[in-house]
Amino acid sequence: LLGRPNVGKSSLMNRFLGPGEQRSIVSDVAGTTRDAVDAELDVDGAIFRFVDTAGVRRKARVKDGTETQMVGRALKAAKLADVVLLVVDATAEITDQDAMLAQRIADDGRACVVLANKWDIYEDKNEGSTREVLKVLRETLTAVSWAEVVFCSAETGQRCLKVYDAVKRARESHHHRVSTATLNEVVRDAMLWQPPPATAAGKNAGKVYFVSQTAVAPPTFVCMCNDPKAFPKNYRRFLERKLRESMPFTGTPVRFVFRARRQREAERDGRKRSR
Repeated sequence: LLGRPNVGKSSLMNRFLGPGEQRSIVSDVAGTTRDAVDAELDVDGAIFRFVDTAGVRRKARVKDGTETQMVGRALKAAKLADVVLLVVDATAEITDQDAMLAQRIADDGRACVVLANKWDIYEDKNEGSTREVLKVLRETLTAVSWAEVVFCSAETGQRCLKVYDAVKRARESHHHRVSTATLNEVVRDAMLWQPPPATAAGKNAGKVYFVSQTAVAPPTFVCMCNDPKAFPKNYRRFLERKLRESMPFTGTPVRFVFRARRQREAERDGRKRSR
């Protein structure tokens, strides 16, 4: 569980563990959790190990070496996690610090579920306000816009049971593999729908010879192409979006790596992979 101070990480930790289990100290005073605290839980035969971490403030507000170590251990725990539960306060404004933590999760290649905590005390809850809060979360936490959002309450337990299934889905997506044939079909259709941009002279238009998945956690796809520079960031985001529309990658970042390859070599390797 990762987030700013006083968003309810320790309360959620205790809620997940069930009645009578108080592994984390809960207080209105920021900074109560000083170190990462972990505990295991068996949920229908699936073993979850929850790790409560210290609240992460802005670097400029960290005054002493003790807090620096606390923040370092929190970020290290998140980097080692299968799934990071990014906890935000649903009743407060989503801050730049929330967005920074989201970016850190994405940069580390971790799966993620966003927990909008304190939903029980959110005023004027209805379908419209829920959609509005969800829109704000997507727009602010852009680095993890692919993450599932669970509106929950550590105080009442509202929707906390939904977190277990969300974590399972995120982890499955994080380890999902796609066949080479399916992957190439999706990328080819996307490029037919919207070709890569060409230069003013019409040269160096991007060509992808073949695509293969080289890793999971996070899913990583290598595109052998004529020129990596012909695929700007906005076009790579387009390919990622089309991939997500076709594949179950909710809850995980995906990475595209473009490598130059001579056409003859690319076609030869493509034939080998298709056998």
